[in-house]
Amino acid sequence: MDPSAHDSTHDRVRVELARLGADAGSAPEVPEEVTERVGAALRAAGPAHSIARPRLQRGQKVGLAIGVGAVLAGAAVGIGATMRAGHEPAWPAGPTAKQITVARPTVPLADAEIIGLLSRTPDYGSLDDPQRRAACLDAVGHPATRVWGARPVEVDGTPGILLVLPGDSAGDVIALVVTPECKAAHTGLLAETTVTRP
Repeated sequence: MDPSAHDSTHDRVRVELARLGADAGSAPEVPEEVTERVGAALRAAGPAHSIARPRLQRGQKVGLAIGVGAVLAGAAVGIGATMRAGHEPAWPAGPTAKQITVARPTVPLADAEIIGLLSRTPDYGSLDDPQRRAACLDAVGHPATRVWGARPVEVDGTPGILLVLPGDSAGDVIALVVTPECKAAHTGLLAETTVTRP
């Protein structure tokens, strides 16, 4: 290979690296700790590799310089992009807890059976105590509500007490199923639905 061609290539690389180094828009400044780590790694690897490898030719040294420069430039661009992005992840965000909908079990009685409880004596089961029942209703968001009907039921194999309450409109009733242990500190709401009376 013509030595003058080597010199010309070397000069072009030096000019280009100098231009990139002076261009503030090409990449942000490489953090000092990154430069120190790269330098320490090269110093640590130097003696061990110098014994096993022959001396590099001038063209190989130029190639090595270009490679190291490219690695440092790539690291600087990556660090700069991370800093500009405000450390936001590059991958799309997964669903949040608010976006995940967990289906609540349904009330185990048909609408007609729920309406039928209005004409029967309520069976409150373990919620027979009016104060405890009031604390339970307050905890599930129905404070000071009169109960129109009640009976023990099971929801997906879990024991519960179905309570029929007045709805938001005159023709509606709300059916709640709560656990037998329902109280102010432990609501235990298992299911809820609104039924329109015929």
